[in-house]
Amino acid sequence: MKRRIGIAIGLLFALGNEADAQKDSGAPMRPASSGVYTTQQAKVGEEAYAGMCTGCHTPASHMGDVFTNAWSGRPVSELYGFIRAAMPKNEPGSLTAEEYAAIVAYILKLNGMPAGKQPLPADSAALDRIRIDVKKGG
Repeated sequence: MKRRIGIAIGLLFALGNEADAQKDSGAPMRPASSGVYTTQQAKVGEEAYAGMCTGCHTPASHMGDVFTNAWSGRPVSELYGFIRAAMPKNEPGSLTAEEYAAIVAYILKLNGMPAGKQPLPADSAALDRIRIDVKKGG
């Protein structure tokens, strides 16, 4: 258990350093509140979440202050990378990149981020340029 926590913490630091390097490169950051996923993608994410995640998590565990305190201000790539590396718990990394992106879209929807016209990309470099900007109580 301690080893898994250590790996997860190490992964978050590595992802954070990668994201910081991307931000320092001058690439513009886009807020998630600008509509970074589609309604259909969030629906696919909701279905994937129901099938793969609800055995261990409820949607409430990924929304509101719980989510905001952990992820606000961070690039979406960190959330995507964490979920992809650690979930589902019994088979981390077993979903497609698009399924992970859809689940992230669903989590953004749960936190009041509006849908847009383009799907959330399943590409870490593109996700580095999107900032989670949900506010407390949002």
